[in-house]
Amino acid sequence: MSREVEAARRRFLRSGRDAVGPGVVAPAVLASWERSAGIDLQRLAAAVPDGTGGAPPGAARVLDEVHTRHPDLDATVLVVGRDGVVLRRRDGEESLAEILDALDLVPGRRHGERDVGTTAAAVARHEGVAVTVEGPEHLHPALGVLAAAAAPVEPGELAVVVVRHAAEGAARDLPLARALAREIADEDARARRGRILAVHDALAAEAAGGAVWVVATDGDDVVLGAGARRLPPADQQVLADLALAGLALERPGAPYHVDLPSGGCAEVAVREVRHEERLVGCVVGAGPAVDEQGRREAEARRRQGSHVAPTRRRDFAADLRGAGSEERAHAEARVRANRDLLTPSLRARQELAANLARRRHQVLVGEAGVGKRTMAVEQFGRLYRDGAVTVIATDATDASGDGVRAAAPLARLVHRPPSRPHLVVLRGLQGVTPLVARRLDEQLRLLLARTGDVVVVACLDTASVDTSRPYGLLLRHFHETVRIPALRHRADELADLALSVLRSIGGGRSLRLSHQVVRVLEGYAWPGNVSELEDVLRYVVARKPVGVIQAPDLPALCFTRRAPRLSMLETAQADAIIQALYEARGNRYQAAAMLGIARSSLYRKIDAFGISYIA
Repeated sequence: MSREVEAARRRFLRSGRDAVGPGVVAPAVLASWERSAGIDLQRLAAAVPDGTGGAPPGAARVLDEVHTRHPDLDATVLVVGRDGVVLRRRDGEESLAEILDALDLVPGRRHGERDVGTTAAAVARHEGVAVTVEGPEHLHPALGVLAAAAAPVEPGELAVVVVRHAAEGAARDLPLARALAREIADEDARARRGRILAVHDALAAEAAGGAVWVVATDGDDVVLGAGARRLPPADQQVLADLALAGLALERPGAPYHVDLPSGGCAEVAVREVRHEERLVGCVVGAGPAVDEQGRREAEARRRQGSHVAPTRRRDFAADLRGAGSEERAHAEARVRANRDLLTPSLRARQELAANLARRRHQVLVGEAGVGKRTMAVEQFGRLYRDGAVTVIATDATDASGDGVRAAAPLARLVHRPPSRPHLVVLRGLQGVTPLVARRLDEQLRLLLARTGDVVVVACLDTASVDTSRPYGLLLRHFHETVRIPALRHRADELADLALSVLRSIGGGRSLRLSHQVVRVLEGYAWPGNVSELEDVLRYVVARKPVGVIQAPDLPALCFTRRAPRLSMLETAQADAIIQALYEARGNRYQAAAMLGIARSSLYRKIDAFGISYIA
């Protein structure tokens, strides 16, 4: 029979499935041959996976005792995980062990169908039943010296394999493989119940210790206490992320404060949960950082004996109902009046500074080039002189497109959390792909759970926030949304912005911007970003008419410029001097003060530009 299977294997390699006769090879083995097509048959390429992990405690315990309970067993027993990775091996005969070592069938190596072809473990996990694969049924010729019986372990993540030499056959080992698989499944179920009970006991103990909100996890499931179930879903997600991060990092720190998306501040303590000397879960106990009840009692004592309150009838149910509609209307009117006193730019800057001071993560929304990143870095530098800034271009795609490069700065902060205030600016968030967004989300969850010294600001070059876009996955990390107005709404800074751009256009030479140029700029309907502002200023400097310029409010004065040829910069300077002289009604002292230059310098410029005065 082995000769017929070997012949069928060779026909399959030459001509495919149709060349294999019916009934020669088991259907499950033939299907595995098809899945394994294309492997390298010249050498055995057992791969080394990136992260193998270890066998579950139940599987390790059963495998360590198998030869003690079956002293006559001269076969090798393996536990194989997903993708064919060998997790554990126990040998019963030395010569067979040497053969397996030569075939790289050792713990840590991957013997999947895409690596070495058909194996008993791969067929058993794929079919979900115990099977045997003997000799030439292995598609790779190097494995033809083996005979193996394998059985899957529920729920199908693992497989137990009993391996012998091909001459001995594997059919007699099927009952043993099934028995070991059932025993490992029972051990894992018992350990699972123990872990779940340990996590629930830790949750109950934390609640009994006075924690208002309790969240526990074993890595797979998250359990919420009665108090945590009353929180908004966004706050529940934050506490769940803290529990998962504490389990992943395995280094819970001291209690610390966390800003919740609902606007409150929570004092959080993270504790490990251990079972049989293994870390099996993590529990988070939290509560409001401010004792509202104590504050109300203190306020009540302070007001006792006070006779300055109004003498009208007191409404004892006001605290239960909240403020009345009239009071709310007056309060809202006051808020609107206060906001109307500020320009949109000042209001955005104040909101941004307040959020940075409270270290609340925020999204800045506005047109491209309006200075979102510049404003965030500037305000952060004013608040934290010793702080550091990391700017990440999230829309920069890798060669592979998996987002590793975009998330690399966050990964470095996760492994080495900063000890001083640190600002992370995510630029171009509107251009992230779903894979990049998921990478950033994973790193942000760990970073924000591990340290409270980091504040994250995301920049969206869009008019509004669209939660259906890929960056919507990241929005749950942010507490506030601040809209940065276009430059056309920033009249308070228009002169300074125009002056800085003119200096860059003029090659670094100093230039004062006249009020007339400001009026010209305010008349343009430009979109409002820096690039358009530069174009407008270039147009103004290049196209503004020369010669006689007369201000509409000063008809009795006239200044002319007689110089035959002036450069663009000199033309703009001359126009600024003429406008200053108009506004100073010909007084050169006042004109020099308005321009911020010395009188002697003004006189030299007037002579150089040929400016004359006509009354």
